[in-house]
Amino acid sequence: MASPTIQTLEDLRKSAGAAWLWDGMRGRLVWANAAGIAAFDGQSVFDLIDRMFDPLESGVATIADLTKTLKRDEIRKVALEFPSTSRAESLDCECWLHTLADGRSGLLVFAPAPVVAPQQDDLELFNQLPVAAALVLKDGKITKTNAVASALFDVAQHRNLAELLGDVERAEKILGRLQQTNLVSSVEPFGGLFGKREARITLRRLAGDAEPYAILVMDDITERRNMERQLAEMPSAVLVETVKPSSNDAQAFEALARSLNAAMATTDQKPPVENSKLQPTAKKIEPPKVEVSIVQPPRAIVNALESSGAALIIAQHGVPAFASQKALQLLGFEKSAELFQNSNLLSEIFKTQSPQERISWASAQHEKIDFEVSVNSIPWINGPAKQFVLRPVKSWEKTTAKIAAAVEVPIVEALPILQELAVLPIHVVANDDIAISNHDVENELKSILDIASDGIITLDQAGSILSFSAGAESIFGLRSAEVKSKPLADFFERDSRKVLQQYLGGLQGPGLGAVFNDGREVNAVVKQGGTVPLFLTIGKMQTSKSGAAFCAVVRDITSWKRTEKELREAKEMAEAASRQKSDFLARISHELRTPLNAIIGFSDVMRLEQFGEIRNEKYRGYVNDIHASGGHLLALINDLLDLSKIEAGKMELNFTAVNVVDCADHAIKLLQETATRGRVLVRKSFADKLPRVVADLRAMRQVMLNLLSNAIKFTDPGGQVIISASVTKSGELTIKLKDTGIGMNGAQLHDALEPFKRVETSGRETQGTGLGLPLTKALVEANRAKFVLSSDPGQGTLIEITFPTTRVLAE
Repeated sequence: MASPTIQTLEDLRKSAGAAWLWDGMRGRLVWANAAGIAAFDGQSVFDLIDRMFDPLESGVATIADLTKTLKRDEIRKVALEFPSTSRAESLDCECWLHTLADGRSGLLVFAPAPVVAPQQDDLELFNQLPVAAALVLKDGKITKTNAVASALFDVAQHRNLAELLGDVERAEKILGRLQQTNLVSSVEPFGGLFGKREARITLRRLAGDAEPYAILVMDDITERRNMERQLAEMPSAVLVETVKPSSNDAQAFEALARSLNAAMATTDQKPPVENSKLQPTAKKIEPPKVEVSIVQPPRAIVNALESSGAALIIAQHGVPAFASQKALQLLGFEKSAELFQNSNLLSEIFKTQSPQERISWASAQHEKIDFEVSVNSIPWINGPAKQFVLRPVKSWEKTTAKIAAAVEVPIVEALPILQELAVLPIHVVANDDIAISNHDVENELKSILDIASDGIITLDQAGSILSFSAGAESIFGLRSAEVKSKPLADFFERDSRKVLQQYLGGLQGPGLGAVFNDGREVNAVVKQGGTVPLFLTIGKMQTSKSGAAFCAVVRDITSWKRTEKELREAKEMAEAASRQKSDFLARISHELRTPLNAIIGFSDVMRLEQFGEIRNEKYRGYVNDIHASGGHLLALINDLLDLSKIEAGKMELNFTAVNVVDCADHAIKLLQETATRGRVLVRKSFADKLPRVVADLRAMRQVMLNLLSNAIKFTDPGGQVIISASVTKSGELTIKLKDTGIGMNGAQLHDALEPFKRVETSGRETQGTGLGLPLTKALVEANRAKFVLSSDPGQGTLIEITFPTTRVLAE
């Protein structure tokens, strides 16, 4: 099993395993893929986003803890339980940090799908692929090959891609490129059963995260490459001037034709042509004999060919080289040597040129055998060879006799009846027995297809419609009779017609389009007027009896498109509302500052008694309260204005080279008296020659003041606060502020980062606006740094500010 790797949201979107993105600090779900939605009994991702979870629930508490403790690029395997859902069992998950949209750290939780063994049907289809194919694991190990691949190279000897290519470095480079993309193709030499050869290998990553990792397709191009090299080495062709033949040349051609006719007539023991003016001596010209060395195939190739279960005869240069046991049984021979000695039968088979021809043969037992022969070229020992595939054809006369006996009528009477009832399905089964099925099977299949809401359409080789299901009639608004024999492209928009043509062309060609099939989005023109967006999937049909070459499935995705549009508009409206809120706060803050400055200024004049003595002590106390309240309110408005500017994206920052040690010293100097009065020890620990960071100096000083003020405020007398900074191995600069104060639990941590929420602690009365930590976090993230807050009750609080390597200046 391959070690877990960090994946992106796009990688997990179509994964077979369940994936969720958690806002660990708030205990809420932010995103989930289809498997994750189904795991939590949801119908859409909005069901999960709106859902509330108990922060003390086992799985939610673990996620909150991992959000605080996990390091960047670290993957943690944990077992999570969610009793509030319908899942009784725990989930074995992989967790890693992921940055949320607002810059905070979230937690990606991924539960890989269990490894499911391929179904028997899938294995059978894999074995029947017409090209050499193999399943490959992520480390390059070859786990399974089909029959064509087993005939090309020895699986027992070549157990992985490196052994097959004979070069570990080349195999690692190919696998490395495959991790960057979904498809890799290159021409590579490999060691096969026939020696050193060349092949175009294509690796395609499979969907999901379960093994196998990819499918390997190999196309042996050794002969083609050799021919290309020979053609490249040949001299340029000599141009010969074309001369119009004269009358003497025409007579010579006629004489040559008559001579050839006479020679052929003599060879076939036919009388010579009487009208021939020339009577040449018919002489049979023997072709030169070519010495052909036929090598017996290795046992591995024989086993692979026999395991296919097909009746095969392989010939090279017109000489038989191999015959499967299935072929010997079909033709009535016990041994290959007996078949190879029967030149009449082999010459009939070897004459096959078209893709499929029918041959009748009388066996040694005087039994008539009808079979069809198809031919194709394959790689073989010492060069290419021809493979002849034999398929038995049942005799119609024999089947008719069986049917006549079954219905107890004379065969002479049965034949016209069968011709009239040609629509009645007649199946020939083993041992020439027959089975006559009724229309119920066909009607049942048609009913099942008509129930489907998707449109199911069968097409011929040219893309014309053969059948139209009820779902397709509903989508296009057309009846089956109106579209039959018409091209499917006629019912698509112009751009979609090009998509359909390219789709069908890819399925018909020898490329990977016929093996790896993905759907397409098209627009259909419907009878009611207008267009309808459809998702189109086309597959090749294996049967040739009905004339159908392709089966197309169309699905109306109008509702999906509408939902997508509504989500996009809702997102834009939410962003506009957020901008309006921030703009309002910024404007109202400016409007409040003017009267506040007057209140503070006049109360300060009265408090200092600049224009006369205040004789009443109560008035003097009221003036001091007015001045203190005005200052507190002004500080609140300043913080609120800064926070709204950051949220609206209007915060003006002057990025310079900032020394974080100077910022810390500035904050310590201003708050040293407060710390001394509270009997709190402030210590600092900075590494030597710390580099500067790219940040706003005023913002960093405010961050240090806010954090140090909070730490002193919530630390008991006799406690201490430690500020430190260092550079990590990866080149990041981290500032840490650790105190030995009262600490916070998970719920209090959540409240501490929310604007206007103050952490309530029994036995302590502390003043504050509730904006200190939210503003500090916003300022840190505006400076492109990461802010992490962790705490435990009674153990103090730790705050980490991390500047990435791109913001750290080299000395």
